[in-house]
Amino acid sequence: MDMNISKSQIREELHKQWATKSIDLALMGRWDEAVQSNQQILKLFPNDIQALNRLGKAYQELGRYEEAAAAYEQCLEKQPSNAIARKRLSELYAIMQREPARTLASAPTEAETGDEEADDLDPFLEEEDSEPSMGEESAA
Repeated sequence: MDMNISKSQIREELHKQWATKSIDLALMGRWDEAVQSNQQILKLFPNDIQALNRLGKAYQELGRYEEAAAAYEQCLEKQPSNAIARKRLSELYAIMQREPARTLASAPTEAETGDEEADDLDPFLEEEDSEPSMGEESAA
């Protein structure tokens, strides 16, 4: 075993493992646990954009729309070009029949900012068709 592993390397490896666990929980439709998992990630990594998106999605699946909107809004504060958060927040506002706190259309797009992080999103966030909906659990 390599004894020259730094604390930052250990921290990054744990971050990856926790993110994988959060994704797995979501894919299994275990939304309450996915909320808790992503909240734990955000305690240690408060700028984790993907964890904010996953947290918003988990809240949304649980019907906790205000909390989902807050997670997506926080994501957009940190990364205004985040297409996933903008799309999901727009959907939530339609469901909740309320106006956005700020105009989503005014947020810069990825092309405008040169932000390519949206291309590296978790698989369950990219395609809504492949996600289990409320009440459906995967056969795994």
